[in-house]
Amino acid sequence: MAAASLGYFVVQLDVSIVNLSLPAMQAYYHTDVSTLQWIVNAYTLAFSVFLLSSGVLGDRYGSKRFLLIGYALFFAGSLACGCAPTISFMLGARFVQGVGAAIIVPNSLAVINWSFASRNVLRLMLLSIWMSFGGAALTSGPIIGGLITSFASWRYIFLVNLPVCLVGIALTLRYVEAAPKSTVRGNDWLGQSLILVASTALLTLIINYTGLSGLTSLVLGIVAVAGLLLFLLTEQRAANPAIPLGVFSSPGLQRALVLGVVVNFLYFGIVFFASLYFRDKLNMSSLQAGLAFVPITLPLIAANIVSGKLSRRHGPDRSITTGFAFLIPGLLLLALPAMRNSYWLMLPAFALISFGVGFITPMITAIALQATGPERGGMISAVVNFFRQIAGAFGVAVFGLFMANETSDTSWRDFSVALVVTACALLLCVRGFRRRSAPEPAGN
Repeated sequence: MAAASLGYFVVQLDVSIVNLSLPAMQAYYHTDVSTLQWIVNAYTLAFSVFLLSSGVLGDRYGSKRFLLIGYALFFAGSLACGCAPTISFMLGARFVQGVGAAIIVPNSLAVINWSFASRNVLRLMLLSIWMSFGGAALTSGPIIGGLITSFASWRYIFLVNLPVCLVGIALTLRYVEAAPKSTVRGNDWLGQSLILVASTALLTLIINYTGLSGLTSLVLGIVAVAGLLLFLLTEQRAANPAIPLGVFSSPGLQRALVLGVVVNFLYFGIVFFASLYFRDKLNMSSLQAGLAFVPITLPLIAANIVSGKLSRRHGPDRSITTGFAFLIPGLLLLALPAMRNSYWLMLPAFALISFGVGFITPMITAIALQATGPERGGMISAVVNFFRQIAGAFGVAVFGLFMANETSDTSWRDFSVALVVTACALLLCVRGFRRRSAPEPAGN
């Protein structure tokens, strides 16, 4: 459990830890902002694109083996980032980090899923703990990054990963048992290649669309759509498909994907927006902006733990509806114009949002795995996390646009509109959950 949770922690930490350190890196490398943004985007791109194939390969060749490979790649990438002499070297190292992260996430989850496959109640609790590590890392990233940038070199935001990776490797070798490998033989390399091409084109379009010409955007859009359609045709005909399309017929997986997309779009976007807004609009220092995330982080960690206990007694649906009860009012409260000039006025709304997200996120993976069974745990977790990362990247892109406005009033106005729209989308999710509240057949 510790080996799996540490992996998810370090992976999610590197999604947000760099945000408050970017100005220091810009000064060191003497580069422009658009190039600097790829320090974030190179990691996200590699992480998202390689999630699907790493989950499938882990199912077929052993999740323990691939967890160790992921830790080793992440260690190497982190060390290279911490020592990067040029911006090009840094971007390459961040890409390696992303590949390692993509291998760690589905296979760390598969380890938990297999180890406790026959103990469903305990598995739900452990999944909540696993998610709490990721949630804590995602929201504490700006805290840790701000502290490091204020008191030491920005290079240590990458070097702090090294001891965590070493401990994770040691725990995996010592305590993780090798899970049974899938009986399916062969690999659908064509299908995996097509989804990688489509995903790469889509992510490039999402992340960089403001700097792309109309023709380039059109070409990327065509490549993404064509790649996806060819992938679907290939998977229908493949003897051993990388992703059996039949799994998407499961109502549990459908609910997990919808929830994952909406919640990650929202939360990744809010954390990114807040990181910049605190510094640029509220004139906080790196240290002050980092410390401002402490009371925002604590409710999420607490809710992750409580969510596991609640799901053990009443099932995952109760945890999800409880999360909605906190999240939606928090969004509407934060959208009020009076919030824009005071961190202390924002704080109760941020707390409600974090508490709501903390209740929901552990259950996203839980209901997906519960609906599909443990034999494809790596693949299912990879599918869920792939869609969540895509949504998170889009959330960062959309919410980042609001910071391009010259005044805080305009930035907050656009931010508020996005919060209200997302709250309406969550209300539709609540309605959908109520319609499908009846338990699924045991065979699903």
